[in-house]
Amino acid sequence: MSGTQKKGRIIAIVGAPRSGKSFLATKLAEHYKARLFLEGEEGTFPKRIEEDITQNIRPLERVLWFRTMLVNRYLEAMRLRDEGYTVVLDVFWMSPQLFIDALLSGFEQELMHDVAAQDRRLLGWPDATIFLKISETSMRDFIAHGGRSFDQSEAFVTEQAMPVNRLHEEFFARESANTVLVVERDGLDFDRDDHLEGLTAQIDALFG
Repeated sequence: MSGTQKKGRIIAIVGAPRSGKSFLATKLAEHYKARLFLEGEEGTFPKRIEEDITQNIRPLERVLWFRTMLVNRYLEAMRLRDEGYTVVLDVFWMSPQLFIDALLSGFEQELMHDVAAQDRRLLGWPDATIFLKISETSMRDFIAHGGRSFDQSEAFVTEQAMPVNRLHEEFFARESANTVLVVERDGLDFDRDDHLEGLTAQIDALFG
């Protein structure tokens, strides 16, 4: 990197399904004039993966698909960072790892934990990770208004969204990295300038 080239950053947002990650990522990308990678909305996932989510079937296939997609996307984000760009992602390679314990068991769980350990060693963490901590009440409200038909059922809420939300909370209760921001999502409206500016000030503080 030349002395005049700006320093690139990767900012990643994580949390339970439908906790507002994509909306915040879009807002941050606008604020930082950054490249934006979104997990995807209805119609952007393979039909088979939507079926897996809707019916809560083929969990290993689902975890592998999201892991591969997000690792490839993170590699592209790393390339862009090396070129001096700021990149915002609404999920990253860590997110499927929390589904391993929520969805898998036995040999399949052990296998994916080995894959996850390799990803952690090889990829490294983003420059800033924002965990949107959300209550069950707010999460249900986001899901009800999320617009994705394949994650609207009560079974999705109780068997997938709530367990993954709990695993996020447990993970970040242990994670003490100084590049992680835990944000209480309830009551925040990122359409409000003061709410968004409060968060970007915290992010900027991480960068020094």
